[in-house]
Amino acid sequence: MSKLENVHKLILGTAQFGLDYGISNTRGQITQTEVEAILLRAAEAGITTLDSAAAYGESETTIGKALQGKSGFSIITKYPPNTPGKSIKQAFEESLQRLVQEKVYGYLLHSFSTYETNPAVLDELLQLKAEGKVAKIGVSLYHPSEAETLLKAAAPIDILQFPYSVFDRRFESILPELRAKGIETHVRSIYLQGLYFMKPEAIPAHLQKAAPKVKALQQLATKDKLPLGSMLMGFVLQNEYITNVVVGVENLQTLKENITFASTQLPKELILALQDFEEQDENIILPYNWAKA
Repeated sequence: MSKLENVHKLILGTAQFGLDYGISNTRGQITQTEVEAILLRAAEAGITTLDSAAAYGESETTIGKALQGKSGFSIITKYPPNTPGKSIKQAFEESLQRLVQEKVYGYLLHSFSTYETNPAVLDELLQLKAEGKVAKIGVSLYHPSEAETLLKAAAPIDILQFPYSVFDRRFESILPELRAKGIETHVRSIYLQGLYFMKPEAIPAHLQKAAPKVKALQQLATKDKLPLGSMLMGFVLQNEYITNVVVGVENLQTLKENITFASTQLPKELILALQDFEEQDENIILPYNWAKA
Protein backbone atom coordinates (compact mmCIF):
# COMPACT_ATOMS: atom_id res chain seq x y z
CA MET A 1 0.00 0.00 0.00
CA SER A 2 1.37 3.42 -0.97
CA LYS A 3 1.78 6.30 1.46
CA LEU A 4 -1.00 8.20 -0.32
CA GLU A 5 -3.38 5.26 -0.02
CA ASN A 6 -2.68 5.13 3.71
CA VAL A 7 -3.62 8.80 4.12
CA HIS A 8 -6.79 8.23 2.06
CA LYS A 9 -7.82 5.60 4.63
CA LEU A 10 -7.92 8.24 7.36
CA ILE A 11 -11.26 9.66 8.45
CA LEU A 12 -11.03 12.87 10.45
CA GLY A 13 -12.84 12.45 13.76
CA THR A 14 -14.49 15.65 14.94
CA ALA A 15 -15.48 15.07 18.58
CA GLN A 16 -12.88 17.69 19.56
CA PHE A 17 -14.64 20.19 17.28
CA GLY A 18 -17.55 20.25 19.70
CA LEU A 19 -16.32 18.90 23.03
CA ASP A 20 -13.43 19.04 25.49
CA TYR A 21 -12.51 15.44 24.64
CA GLY A 22 -9.70 13.00 25.45
CA ILE A 23 -7.78 11.96 28.58
CA SER A 24 -4.57 13.64 27.36
CA ASN A 25 -6.26 16.74 25.91
CA THR A 26 -5.08 19.79 27.86
CA ARG A 27 -6.28 22.48 25.42
CA GLY A 28 -10.02 21.88 25.44
CA GLN A 29 -12.37 22.34 22.49
CA ILE A 30 -10.83 23.47 19.20
CA THR A 31 -11.69 27.01 18.07
CA GLN A 32 -13.71 27.67 14.91
CA THR A 33 -10.73 29.36 13.23
CA GLU A 34 -8.47 26.38 13.85
CA VAL A 35 -11.18 23.96 12.72
CA GLU A 36 -11.23 25.75 9.37
CA ALA A 37 -7.43 25.49 9.09
CA ILE A 38 -7.58 21.79 10.02
CA LEU A 39 -10.20 21.05 7.36
CA LEU A 40 -8.18 22.89 4.73
CA ARG A 41 -5.00 20.96 5.56
CA ALA A 42 -6.89 17.65 5.71
CA ALA A 43 -8.31 18.22 2.23
CA GLU A 44 -4.88 19.12 0.88
CA ALA A 45 -3.47 15.88 2.28
CA GLY A 46 -6.14 13.73 0.65
CA ILE A 47 -8.43 13.10 3.63
CA THR A 48 -11.92 13.00 2.17
CA THR A 49 -14.23 11.99 5.04
CA LEU A 50 -15.33 13.53 8.35
CA ASP A 51 -16.86 11.59 11.24
CA SER A 52 -19.26 13.52 13.45
CA ALA A 53 -22.33 12.93 15.63
CA ALA A 54 -25.24 14.82 17.11
CA ALA A 55 -23.85 13.82 20.52
CA TYR A 56 -20.52 15.59 19.90
CA GLY A 57 -21.62 18.90 21.36
CA GLU A 58 -21.24 21.67 18.77
CA SER A 59 -19.33 19.51 16.27
CA GLU A 60 -21.97 19.43 13.53
CA THR A 61 -22.61 23.17 13.84
CA THR A 62 -18.89 23.91 13.74
CA ILE A 63 -18.48 21.79 10.59
CA GLY A 64 -21.48 23.51 9.02
CA LYS A 65 -19.99 26.95 9.65
CA ALA A 66 -16.62 25.86 8.28
CA LEU A 67 -17.95 24.25 5.10
CA GLN A 68 -20.69 26.85 4.49
CA GLY A 69 -22.81 24.43 2.50
CA LYS A 70 -19.96 23.14 0.35
CA SER A 71 -19.63 19.39 -0.09
CA GLY A 72 -15.86 18.99 -0.24
CA PHE A 73 -15.95 16.16 2.30
CA SER A 74 -17.99 13.01 2.66
CA ILE A 75 -19.64 13.32 6.07
CA ILE A 76 -20.68 10.58 8.47
CA THR A 77 -22.86 11.50 11.42
CA LYS A 78 -24.91 9.58 13.97
CA TYR A 79 -28.36 9.26 15.49
CA PRO A 80 -28.03 10.29 19.14
CA PRO A 81 -28.48 7.61 21.81
CA ASN A 82 -31.15 7.85 24.47
CA THR A 83 -33.50 10.11 22.55
CA PRO A 84 -36.96 8.56 22.99
CA GLY A 85 -39.65 10.26 21.00
CA LYS A 86 -37.30 11.65 18.35
CA SER A 87 -37.56 9.72 15.11
CA ILE A 88 -34.60 8.86 12.91
CA LYS A 89 -35.96 11.20 10.24
CA GLN A 90 -36.33 14.14 12.66
CA ALA A 91 -32.87 13.69 14.16
CA PHE A 92 -31.33 13.24 10.71
CA GLU A 93 -32.93 16.40 9.34
CA GLU A 94 -31.69 18.35 12.36
CA SER A 95 -28.17 17.05 11.70
CA LEU A 96 -28.40 18.12 8.05
CA GLN A 97 -29.47 21.61 9.12
CA ARG A 98 -26.55 21.94 11.53
CA LEU A 99 -24.12 20.59 8.93
CA VAL A 100 -25.65 22.82 6.22
CA GLN A 101 -25.77 19.81 3.87
CA GLU A 102 -28.50 18.33 1.69
CA LYS A 103 -27.18 14.77 2.12
CA VAL A 104 -24.37 12.88 3.84
CA TYR A 105 -22.25 9.84 3.08
CA GLY A 106 -23.13 7.87 6.19
CA TYR A 107 -25.68 7.86 8.98
CA LEU A 108 -25.05 5.49 11.90
CA LEU A 109 -26.85 4.54 15.06
CA HIS A 110 -24.57 5.90 17.77
CA SER A 111 -25.63 3.15 20.15
CA PHE A 112 -26.19 -0.55 19.47
CA SER A 113 -28.93 -0.49 22.12
CA THR A 114 -31.06 1.62 19.74
CA TYR A 115 -31.09 -1.34 17.34
CA GLU A 116 -31.31 -3.93 20.11
CA THR A 117 -34.51 -2.45 21.54
CA ASN A 118 -36.06 -1.87 18.11
CA PRO A 119 -34.47 -3.73 15.15
CA ALA A 120 -37.07 -2.14 12.84
CA VAL A 121 -35.19 1.14 13.27
CA LEU A 122 -33.01 0.00 10.35
CA ASP A 123 -36.06 0.37 8.10
CA GLU A 124 -36.04 4.10 8.88
CA LEU A 125 -32.36 4.27 7.92
CA LEU A 126 -33.07 2.38 4.71
CA GLN A 127 -35.76 4.95 3.90
CA LEU A 128 -33.14 7.70 4.08
CA LYS A 129 -31.07 5.72 1.57
CA ALA A 130 -34.07 5.30 -0.69
CA GLU A 131 -34.63 9.06 -0.63
CA GLY A 132 -31.01 9.67 -1.65
CA LYS A 133 -30.27 11.55 1.58
CA VAL A 134 -27.58 9.12 2.71
CA ALA A 135 -25.34 6.70 0.81
CA LYS A 136 -24.55 4.22 3.59
CA ILE A 137 -26.04 3.25 6.94
CA GLY A 138 -24.59 1.46 9.92
CA VAL A 139 -24.02 1.15 13.64
CA SER A 140 -21.34 2.24 16.11
CA LEU A 141 -20.31 -0.66 18.36
CA TYR A 142 -18.25 -1.46 21.45
CA HIS A 143 -18.34 -5.27 21.57
CA PRO A 144 -17.80 -8.05 18.99
CA SER A 145 -20.99 -9.76 20.20
CA GLU A 146 -22.92 -6.78 18.84
CA ALA A 147 -21.43 -7.30 15.37
CA GLU A 148 -22.23 -11.00 15.60
CA THR A 149 -25.86 -10.19 16.42
CA LEU A 150 -26.13 -7.93 13.37
CA LEU A 151 -24.53 -10.54 11.11
CA LYS A 152 -26.79 -13.31 12.41
CA ALA A 153 -29.83 -11.12 11.69
CA ALA A 154 -28.49 -10.32 8.21
CA ALA A 155 -29.00 -6.66 9.08
CA PRO A 156 -28.79 -4.50 5.90
CA ILE A 157 -25.87 -2.37 7.06
CA ASP A 158 -22.98 -0.86 5.10
CA ILE A 159 -20.69 0.44 7.87
CA LEU A 160 -19.65 -0.71 11.32
CA GLN A 161 -17.53 1.52 13.54
CA PHE A 162 -15.74 0.07 16.56
CA PRO A 163 -12.59 0.45 18.70
CA TYR A 164 -9.34 -1.19 17.62
CA SER A 165 -5.73 -0.60 18.64
CA VAL A 166 -2.51 -2.30 19.70
CA PHE A 167 -4.15 -3.10 23.06
CA ASP A 168 -7.72 -3.68 21.87
CA ARG A 169 -7.96 -6.43 19.27
CA ARG A 170 -11.30 -7.97 20.27
CA PHE A 171 -12.84 -7.53 16.80
CA GLU A 172 -10.04 -9.22 14.86
CA SER A 173 -11.72 -12.61 14.54
CA ILE A 174 -14.81 -11.13 12.91
CA LEU A 175 -13.02 -8.81 10.46
CA PRO A 176 -12.71 -11.34 7.59
CA GLU A 177 -16.47 -12.03 7.64
CA LEU A 178 -17.29 -8.32 7.62
CA ARG A 179 -15.02 -7.83 4.63
CA ALA A 180 -16.54 -10.82 2.83
CA LYS A 181 -19.97 -9.23 3.22
CA GLY A 182 -18.75 -5.88 1.87
CA ILE A 183 -19.27 -4.05 5.16
CA GLU A 184 -16.96 -1.08 5.67
CA THR A 185 -14.98 -1.31 8.92
CA HIS A 186 -14.21 2.08 10.45
CA VAL A 187 -12.02 1.71 13.53
CA ARG A 188 -11.62 4.32 16.23
CA SER A 189 -9.70 4.79 19.50
CA ILE A 190 -6.39 3.75 17.93
CA TYR A 191 -4.63 5.98 20.49
CA LEU A 192 -7.03 5.22 23.38
CA GLN A 193 -7.78 8.95 23.76
CA GLY A 194 -4.05 9.63 24.03
CA LEU A 195 -3.33 7.13 26.83
CA TYR A 196 -0.45 5.62 24.83
CA PHE A 197 1.33 8.99 24.70
CA MET A 198 1.16 9.78 28.41
CA LYS A 199 4.19 9.55 30.65
CA PRO A 200 3.64 6.33 32.62
CA GLU A 201 3.93 8.16 35.96
CA ALA A 202 1.26 10.67 34.82
CA ILE A 203 -1.34 8.02 34.02
CA PRO A 204 -4.28 8.30 36.47
CA ALA A 205 -4.32 5.89 39.40
CA HIS A 206 -7.28 3.90 38.09
CA LEU A 207 -5.34 3.17 34.88
CA GLN A 208 -1.93 2.49 36.43
CA LYS A 209 -2.30 -1.20 35.55
CA ALA A 210 -1.71 -0.08 31.94
CA ALA A 211 1.44 1.91 32.75
CA PRO A 212 3.99 -0.93 32.29
CA LYS A 213 2.64 -1.76 28.82
CA VAL A 214 2.51 1.91 27.85
CA LYS A 215 6.12 2.29 28.95
CA ALA A 216 7.16 -0.82 27.01
CA LEU A 217 5.43 0.49 23.87
CA GLN A 218 7.20 3.81 24.18
CA GLN A 219 10.53 2.04 24.65
CA LEU A 220 9.91 -0.13 21.58
CA ALA A 221 9.24 2.97 19.47
CA THR A 222 12.47 4.54 20.73
CA LYS A 223 14.40 1.34 19.99
CA ASP A 224 13.05 1.24 16.43
CA LYS A 225 13.64 5.00 16.00
CA LEU A 226 9.99 5.61 15.15
CA PRO A 227 7.47 8.15 16.40
CA LEU A 228 5.10 6.29 18.73
CA GLY A 229 2.16 7.52 16.63
CA SER A 230 3.63 5.96 13.48
CA MET A 231 3.90 2.63 15.25
CA LEU A 232 0.37 2.73 16.66
CA MET A 233 -1.23 3.89 13.43
CA GLY A 234 0.84 1.63 11.20
CA PHE A 235 -0.27 -1.41 13.20
CA VAL A 236 -3.89 -0.55 12.40
CA LEU A 237 -3.54 0.75 8.83
CA GLN A 238 -1.58 -2.31 7.74
CA ASN A 239 -4.39 -4.66 8.75
CA GLU A 240 -5.82 -5.65 5.36
CA TYR A 241 -9.32 -6.13 6.77
CA ILE A 242 -9.71 -2.58 8.07
CA THR A 243 -11.32 -0.17 5.62
CA ASN A 244 -10.75 3.17 7.38
CA VAL A 245 -9.26 4.64 10.53
CA VAL A 246 -11.06 7.43 12.41
CA VAL A 247 -8.55 9.70 14.11
CA GLY A 248 -9.31 12.82 16.09
CA VAL A 249 -6.96 15.78 16.46
CA GLU A 250 -6.44 18.38 19.17
CA ASN A 251 -5.05 21.08 16.86
CA LEU A 252 -3.55 21.69 13.42
CA GLN A 253 -0.17 20.34 14.52
CA THR A 254 -1.59 16.97 15.61
CA LEU A 255 -3.35 16.68 12.24
CA LYS A 256 -0.03 17.20 10.47
CA GLU A 257 1.58 14.62 12.74
CA ASN A 258 -1.14 12.07 11.98
CA ILE A 259 -0.70 12.61 8.25
CA THR A 260 2.99 11.85 8.72
CA PHE A 261 2.24 8.83 10.92
CA ALA A 262 -0.04 7.43 8.21
CA SER A 263 2.80 7.62 5.70
CA THR A 264 5.04 5.24 7.66
CA GLN A 265 5.26 1.60 6.56
CA LEU A 266 6.11 -0.76 9.44
CA PRO A 267 8.27 -3.84 8.88
CA LYS A 268 6.50 -7.18 9.35
CA GLU A 269 8.64 -8.13 12.33
CA LEU A 270 7.50 -4.99 14.18
CA ILE A 271 3.84 -5.78 13.44
CA LEU A 272 4.43 -9.22 14.94
CA ALA A 273 6.13 -7.75 18.02
CA LEU A 274 3.20 -5.38 18.57
CA GLN A 275 0.76 -8.30 18.66
CA ASP A 276 2.22 -9.23 22.05
CA PHE A 277 0.73 -6.05 23.56
CA GLU A 278 -2.88 -7.24 23.35
CA GLU A 279 -4.78 -6.31 26.52
CA GLN A 280 -7.86 -8.17 27.77
CA ASP A 281 -8.86 -5.90 30.67
CA GLU A 282 -11.90 -3.92 29.52
CA ASN A 283 -11.34 -1.43 32.34
CA ILE A 284 -8.30 -0.35 30.34
CA ILE A 285 -9.34 -0.76 26.72
CA LEU A 286 -12.86 0.70 27.00
CA PRO A 287 -12.75 4.38 28.02
CA TYR A 288 -16.40 4.34 29.12
CA ASN A 289 -15.23 2.07 31.97
CA TRP A 290 -12.47 4.43 33.10
CA ALA A 291 -14.62 6.43 35.48
CA LYS A 292 -15.83 3.20 37.09
CA ALA A 293 -12.46 1.47 37.42
